Amino acid sequence: MVTALYFILIAFISYFIGTINFSKIIAWYSRHKDITKMGSGNPGTMNMLRSFGFGLALATFVAEVAKAGLTCLAFRLIFRDMYPDMEELIYFVSGFFVLIGYIFPVWSKFKGGKGVACFAGVFLFSDLWYVALAWFVVCFILFMFVNYGSVISFTYIGGLAIGYTIYVWLMPINYAWAITAIIWVLYLLMLFMHRGNIKRLINHTESKIDFLGKLKKVFSHKKGEEIIEEDQVVSTPEAEIIVEPDKQEESKQSAQDEPSSADDNGEDTKIEE
Repeated sequence: MVTALYFILIAFISYFIGTINFSKIIAWYSRHKDITKMGSGNPGTMNMLRSFGFGLALATFVAEVAKAGLTCLAFRLIFRDMYPDMEELIYFVSGFFVLIGYIFPVWSKFKGGKGVACFAGVFLFSDLWYVALAWFVVCFILFMFVNYGSVISFTYIGGLAIGYTIYVWLMPINYAWAITAIIWVLYLLMLFMHRGNIKRLINHTESKIDFLGKLKKVFSHKKGEEIIEEDQVVSTPEAEIIVEPDKQEESKQSAQDEPSSADDNGEDTKIEE
């Protein structure tokens, strides 16, 4: 009974921590923009990359990774001595509810991000953090050549899910079946959240992200110069010249008076001669 109450407490706290969306916070306080009204409308790392560039996207990714990973790690350390045979399970139960909170936040009518950064955070703070980090570097390099963010996301989270599933079954880890179930339920949930991207990939209408170009902008701009993304450029029409009716009549009258004055000058000249 006490164990069940502890798990409910872990789930409750993890969920509400998960509802914190750093893409919304960073977009608002850095650019005074609502990320849900820009680009794809998704409050996540990829939309931050598309709308604001590499710098703010990286900040969002790091914040979401730290949020998810540190939450899981904290609960693991808190209950390690109390439940030494369940510490791995506690870690992933916390991670599960962090992602549920991020994807279905109660504060935003259960409409949140797609969870890739949080999913990465769970693994980057796990026992296989070095594998998750190495796989991240590989996918980062691939992103320079594959301009579809959704494809890179599927590749990264899929590799993490497969790698950790192999790990929990090869090592003597308790509740391997439950951990495996959590990992793959989350993976399938994120595929469901990316269903629009999958449909567009099949129809060849998925938008590309020039990731290499955005990286070049970061490393080639001058110190102190602001990096402006294409989405931030607002085109304004040229100002029209409006001539008021009274001024039109005055200009016509002056045009008519000019020849007559010239004629008068001619007549005066003749008289003087």
